[in-house]
Amino acid sequence: MEKLNPQQVARLYDHLVRSGTDTDLLPELLDHLACEVEYYIWLGLPFESAMDKALMEADVNAVQTLRQTYQRELSLSGLQLESASKDDILFQFRNKAYGAYYLRQAYPTALRNAFGLTLGLFMMLIGLMHMIGRGSFSYFSIWGALWLGGLVAVTLASLSWYLENERQRIQLG
Repeated sequence: MEKLNPQQVARLYDHLVRSGTDTDLLPELLDHLACEVEYYIWLGLPFESAMDKALMEADVNAVQTLRQTYQRELSLSGLQLESASKDDILFQFRNKAYGAYYLRQAYPTALRNAFGLTLGLFMMLIGLMHMIGRGSFSYFSIWGALWLGGLVAVTLASLSWYLENERQRIQLG
């Protein structure tokens, strides 16, 4: 199937802009229109005829309904906007399913786990170095408590990481 060149895509884009297409809906409609025009070109029509045929067959009422539904369903109302997070506002007209939304939501938890794991490993290393330096180890010393604190921090961070991954696996199904 023949692909449209950038000038042809620009003509389709200009047509959609001149027809009053909402900027949030523009990429979706451009994609559909380009596919229709490519189909008619594949059937043997020149670009101009293919564009005219695709535009003639486009159901104007369906496009208007799509525009209205898109605006009504996807835009946040005043109450939703007040309680929305920055991520909800940022992803208001974007696809949340491909992963970036989840990564932004999970970032604070991942940062906390990484900090806890790093701090715990550092504490365990300090305790281990002191034990090797002295040649003896006691849990009742400051260094032993540091070792145990590091062990607890590593355990909690690892458990939190595991539970978060399980929750994500269950959600993705």
